[in-house]
Parts: sequence; structure tokens; C-alpha cells
Amino acid sequence: MNEELKEKLLELARREISLSDICDILKINKLEAFAIVKILRDEGINIVTKDRDNDIYLFNNGEREFKDGSVYKFKTNKHNEFKFAAISDTRIGSKSQQLSILNDIYTKAYNEGYNNVIHCGNITEGLYPVTSKYDETTFLKDTLKQVDYIVKNYPCIEGMNTYFLTGKKDETHLKKNKLNIGKRIAFAREDMIYLGDISCLIDIDNVRMMVLNSKLSKTYTKSYRPQQQIKSYRSEDKPDILLYGGLMDAQKLTRRDVHCLTVPSVCATTEEMNDKRYSNTVGVWYVTVKTNDKGELENFDAYISPYYITGKDDYIKPKMLSKTLKKGDK
Repeated sequence: MNEELKEKLLELARREISLSDICDILKINKLEAFAIVKILRDEGINIVTKDRDNDIYLFNNGEREFKDGSVYKFKTNKHNEFKFAAISDTRIGSKSQQLSILNDIYTKAYNEGYNNVIHCGNITEGLYPVTSKYDETTFLKDTLKQVDYIVKNYPCIEGMNTYFLTGKKDETHLKKNKLNIGKRIAFAREDMIYLGDISCLIDIDNVRMMVLNSKLSKTYTKSYRPQQQIKSYRSEDKPDILLYGGLMDAQKLTRRDVHCLTVPSVCATTEEMNDKRYSNTVGVWYVTVKTNDKGELENFDAYISPYYITGKDDYIKPKMLSKTLKKGDK
């Protein structure tokens, strides 16, 4: 297959173009065009076709994944417990990122027996238009550079896994470059498991947990967003646990028998947060889910570990946490 033809068709499909026009421009027939489309789909590019005006139109949806209703499943240990650390908004690529704090969280989590981390989205700062004043608040201004930086510098401890969503900030990569950073990070790091964009469902035995990244702005009342989310569930759709990322708050509440945690950031306050008057709590939740003999929720225990001081210019000299770190190491 001619790689140049493939790239040209991919670029044309970004513009919402008819199959007839594609064939005319590339000097190929329809069968050859569909053969290229199949190859692109096999590579994970969502090329959508629609009938319109007695022709077929192609749309390049990039690497966006469509929801299939799947549920990620975990099992509790011999004590009927599942332990994990919950974080959100690491904002890698921002000059306000806090890799030192992130490393400290992973070290402490591992030493205390929390071998799993659930990241509730906004793993990157995403991309700003070059005309935006916030573009100067990032030090990685390209999608692939942010992916490569995470692959090389995100904490990696042998025997410890990170399960992560992509959030509102991460979506800017899809919108601008049609690239799904979640899939690309997970492909390069086997310890980082991509759960999808914005939300996912997780079963811990028979306990249902929703992990969510907010696409909505913050409100004056901190609990408003999670309360509205819980209120929106039909009785039969309610999760037992809700992890709500993207709000940069740390709050624990229970409504309609749903145990909810708003998950803090691991990033210093950015210029954009300041301009929007957003409060920013930095920290991590350490969570233990205990089930009964039927696999149902018996106890939900969560405690917050806040970080009151962030490092200035922490991004300048990143230090990757050693992948050979063992229990008891500091």
C-alpha cells in the first residue's frame, strides 16, 4: 500500500469530502479508496462513511473510541478487599505539573499496599491555541511530545498498575490532531491501562463503581456537581461508588446510597485556574473497598492525603520513579 496515498486520503477525510472527489483528486477508483479506508480502520482510525446526495461522504473521526458499554472488572484479594489510590488532573505538559508529588504518592501508595492507581482524567494539560495566553503556561506544545514525556517520566513501579481515563483537557489532542493519547500511552506502557474517555464503569466483585471526569465548569457549592450526577441516576443504574475527577476538590459524601469522592489534582494552580477563580486541592485518596461473601459492598473506607505546598518549576528537572522500587523503599 502506498503510504503517501494513505496519508493523503486521511488528510482529505478531515475535510468531510465525497468519495467521488477523493477518487478524482488521488486518481484512484472506489475499490482502491475503500481498501485504503479498511487499512486506516485496522490501524484504529475511525473513518465514518455516510450516504448523501447520491454519493458517499467520508469523515475522519481520528482515534476517538465509541462507547461499547463494556465494564472493567477487578477481583478482591483473599481478605475480600480491593485497595487503590485515586488521583486526577496531573496536567502533564503544564509548567505547573508536580512530578515530584506524583512520585511521592506512588511511593507511599506502594509501601502501604495500594498496588493500583485509578486516574480520573486530565493526565495531560492538553493543547491551547497559539493565540491563547495559556499556551505559554505549557512546556510541551505537541501531542506526541506529551505522550512521549508521559511514557518516559510517569511513575513506574514493578507490580503496580495505573488505570486511567482521558478527560476534558486530554480531548484537545483529539480535536486538534485526531490522536487518542490514552491508546498511545497504554500501547507504550503495559503498566498503564486505558479505561476510555470521560467515564467508565468498573466492577469490584459485585460492587459497581463509576469513574468520571467532569466536562462542566466548577460551581460555587463544591458538592453541587456530584450531587447532581447522583441525582441523575435511575435507581437501577446507580453505582455503589462514584469517583468524580476534574473538579480539583477533595470531598467525601454519600447520597442515595452512592459513596462519592471528588478527586483532587496533582498539579499546582495554573494561570487559567487563577483567572477563573478555581480553587485547587492537591492530594490523593487512599481507598479500600471490602465486599461480603456475596461480593456485595460491605465497607467503603477512604482517607485523603493532601499536599499543601507545591514545587515551583518542578517541571524543569523531572525524575522518573524507578521501576525497580521495592516495598519499604523511600
